[in-house]
Amino acid sequence: MRITNNLLYTNFTVNYSTSMDKLYDINNQISSGRKIQYSFQDSSVYIDTMRLDYEETTLNQVKESSSKAKTFANNTDDVLSQFMTSLDTFKTKLLQAANEVHSDTSIEAIANDLEGLRNHIKALANTSINGQF
Repeated sequence: MRITNNLLYTNFTVNYSTSMDKLYDINNQISSGRKIQYSFQDSSVYIDTMRLDYEETTLNQVKESSSKAKTFANNTDDVLSQFMTSLDTFKTKLLQAANEVHSDTSIEAIANDLEGLRNHIKALANTSINGQF
């Protein structure tokens, strides 16, 4: 094969054009921070990106759900603890009222305390945590 100036020029322009295209693609990647702009440029990268986006979304949903469940469990534990304390106090007041050594005003005071405890227990039973009772 004979090497002519036209062949050298053609090879030079093809190589130059290819290099400029690659340089343009690399500059686009650097400026945008993305390896590809469109799905047809590299389908394997696009598929991996879509899979990772899906997994990220799923993990964020799991994280949010577990956070809500933890908050609900902690709040439920606190409410049940208060409920048990109130019931113990209620039981103690009932036992105090059962004694016959109290005067009428003392029994009325105990009755008022029991009424307050009853209202407090009702309020605890109607506690709403994230819209759930």
